[in-house]
Amino acid sequence: MKTAFVLAGTDPLVLAHHLAFYGLADILVEDGVVDLRMHWADDRPVLTGTDLNDDRIDQAIRAHLAGRGRWVDQLHGPERRGLMSPRLSLIKDDAAWQELQNGRENVLDELTEDRAWSDLRYLAALGEPCYWSTWRGTTRQDDGASRFEMQPRNRGSEFVGNRLRPLRTKLSKRKPGQLVAGVAGRIVKDELGGKPDSVSATGLTTPGPIDNALIWCALWGIGQFPTTPRINAAARTSGHLRDRRHEWFVTPMWDGHWRPARLRTILTSAALLDAASPDDTDALTIRAAKTWLRERGVLGITRFPIGRFGSDNAPERRALRAQPIPTAEYT
Repeated sequence: MKTAFVLAGTDPLVLAHHLAFYGLADILVEDGVVDLRMHWADDRPVLTGTDLNDDRIDQAIRAHLAGRGRWVDQLHGPERRGLMSPRLSLIKDDAAWQELQNGRENVLDELTEDRAWSDLRYLAALGEPCYWSTWRGTTRQDDGASRFEMQPRNRGSEFVGNRLRPLRTKLSKRKPGQLVAGVAGRIVKDELGGKPDSVSATGLTTPGPIDNALIWCALWGIGQFPTTPRINAAARTSGHLRDRRHEWFVTPMWDGHWRPARLRTILTSAALLDAASPDDTDALTIRAAKTWLRERGVLGITRFPIGRFGSDNAPERRALRAQPIPTAEYT
């Protein structure tokens, strides 16, 4: 029997909650919910599928945490940084680059042999330390990373070792039922942060306590936004819009019950970014994009301004509250 699960504690104007919706859907599909569908009801994300009860969801998240250890826990180099992090401290010579690449390729080969498609999609979206992009003789190591990866780099901090790894460890210790309760909004347990100004959300929303199971799903949701490397330029990230000195993340709000695969076709579309472009963009381009999206069931777009905080040496990027944009304006 088909049942529904509502992420009841979410806010459609918070990026972390959109990504938690996407990440949880991917986790459940990997767990075998073959008829999973995603929709919005009363501004809340809803998942439907056969026997989609709390126990099934809690067990799926727990299994997902356990299964990621084969690459999340792998460390590299004398500093013991996360091997699969897309942004690392400065790598100074060719031998160190080669050692890093060999380790990463071994992980990817093992995941390919195991047909771990969700992991491979995630790591491709997350990106990798960049050895090919240079500026005035200096390697720009961050140019291969997803823009959604916003872990501050102060004191050698990095995404996999300092965010995913401790999250996985702490969440694995939760009692049965507490993982799904956190995702549903019934409890808020911030094991990683534990402070009023907690940054457990890793830039996906402004500082403050947030349930760590919800954040695990949100960080996994990054895998739904492919990253495309470029030569001597920062990689392009799906769902990321830049106009001169301003940046936004962009996600859709839709009518109807979508498969996760259908969602990915919209997230990677040029129309999603065109429709969310600033007002000084060509009006015909925006009109055509909104029409294309509306014909595919997209009712509106949530555009999240990206703010920069802290020092210039180690700035913190954060997604602020969204600016809703309807697609029906020109229809």
